[in-house]
Amino acid sequence: MPIAESKHKLIAATALFVAVGALTGAIATGGAATISFAQTEEQQQGGGDTTGQQARIIRQGTVTSDEVPLPGFEGQERATILPLREDGSIYSGVLTYTATEPVNVVVLHVQNLNETEQTILNATEEDGELGPLLTAALDNQTRIALTVISPDYGASPIPSASIAFAGNAVWLHTTEDTPFAATYAVSAQTLQPEMMNSISNLTLTAAEDEEAADAEDEEAADAEEDADAAEDGADAEEDADTTPATTPT
Repeated sequence: MPIAESKHKLIAATALFVAVGALTGAIATGGAATISFAQTEEQQQGGGDTTGQQARIIRQGTVTSDEVPLPGFEGQERATILPLREDGSIYSGVLTYTATEPVNVVVLHVQNLNETEQTILNATEEDGELGPLLTAALDNQTRIALTVISPDYGASPIPSASIAFAGNAVWLHTTEDTPFAATYAVSAQTLQPEMMNSISNLTLTAAEDEEAADAEDEEAADAEEDADAAEDGADAEEDADTTPATTPT
């Protein structure tokens, strides 16, 4: 048997032995297996900690909430389903869960904006052209935008939903300070996004539009004055034609 094939079979047999041993120990003790088939598959395919590569992530588990660590969101609870990735890649997939409280699904998006784009965005927020985005400071240079999805639980006694998502991190979240627990399954891929920012200076555009509107108003006013003057001239000529001539005595 070739050495490479023998080595491959030995590695596969060792992985199977470890997985079965962990599962057997969990059954014997009534606990959870320390190595799941999902985790093993993720590691074999380069998932998890692999930086800059596409990876498949399949996870299942139960989580409890803790306080949201972002400034401005004090007193709110979150449970992390997929953590923020350091390599800038995004998750794209589906999350199915059931929770003890009617939670929101929050998808986080890192804002990759240069100084000019951020200045323009801040100016439009202050002027009220668009209204503010829901964002939070991650550090001194980076902000994240939060997409908050509120499922319609209807009359269900247990809040449950299945949500498709794409973003840099995924949470379950509640705006109250009531802790919650959730059981979930998530299937996702990690992908490297192409940044496509398109931010125009709406303040400058609005000023230009206002100037153009003023110029149009002035032109309309001038045209109206010219029309009035022409009408007055026509009336004067008509009056002159209808005035009777006087005969000298």
